[in-house]
Amino acid sequence: MMRRRITFLSSFAAVLLCCVVMPIVAEEKEEAAHDSKIDTMRELLNAWSIRTREERSAPLAFVQEPVMKYHDPKYKVTKGAIWRLGTTGRPWAYIAVEMDHPEGTAGRATYEFLSLTEKPFRIEGPSVTWQPWEVGIEFKPLPDAPDPAATAEERLDQMQQLAIRFSAEEMLGREQIFLNLHPTPFDQYQPTDVENSDAAAFYFERGFNPEVILILETDGKTWSYGCARLSAAATTVQLDKQEVWTSPKMSVRPKEGQVRYQWTNAYTANRFYFRLPQELRGFRAFGQPVPANQQVAPPQKAAEPAKAE
Repeated sequence: MMRRRITFLSSFAAVLLCCVVMPIVAEEKEEAAHDSKIDTMRELLNAWSIRTREERSAPLAFVQEPVMKYHDPKYKVTKGAIWRLGTTGRPWAYIAVEMDHPEGTAGRATYEFLSLTEKPFRIEGPSVTWQPWEVGIEFKPLPDAPDPAATAEERLDQMQQLAIRFSAEEMLGREQIFLNLHPTPFDQYQPTDVENSDAAAFYFERGFNPEVILILETDGKTWSYGCARLSAAATTVQLDKQEVWTSPKMSVRPKEGQVRYQWTNAYTANRFYFRLPQELRGFRAFGQPVPANQQVAPPQKAAEPAKAE
């Protein structure tokens, strides 16, 4: 009887141990796979050449860790991340990278480019020739805002409270979709060297996918806000239930009132098929940006990039 009880307890303990250990192992494997995708994104971005006209003490470069990570199972995005161009002050740009079903060192990445500066710059790389001629965000005074607080912690609380005054919607086909505000900023920075200067970047999401960026900034005296697209869909933002910002739909073949994908846009997107054995080399490259939701056969030869002036 005692032997049976010991055997039973041993079996029960083994089952219990499996129930505890197996989820942990699975979680560790999933986390390692996610880290591997982030490493792949980093290698893709670091292969790009970035040029500016201004004299700099150090080259303009990407922050080596993404400011935000996400995934979107509904649209088969196994891993997404937003990367910041520029290490201090307002970012020069945000680059979103989404990977769908990558296999080891081969896969497909969708890039979304958003310029946040008036300063000229150019990015070149496999399948990429981005030289924005415009800024993807316009800052406006934020009405009925409190005086900026004296501490960073209090200002963050103020920005989170100010952000909930905004709402956003987008049109997917004929369907109007309400976008959810993520209450925690994904990026924070100091716009100027002025005391109490501060800023936070929030996003509105569809499912788990960021579609609209909202940035709140203060010069230490007053508040301003700016909205920017991270989606091809037609989008609207409201402040206190009053429309304050819109962006038209983008398309490869735009109709009246829509915007064409071009490498000179403040916002554009492109898809890239890649392999990463020992060196980075793309085996397909699109000469022009294409939207993430449209299948486009690549041309036989990629278009020559325009030369920077």
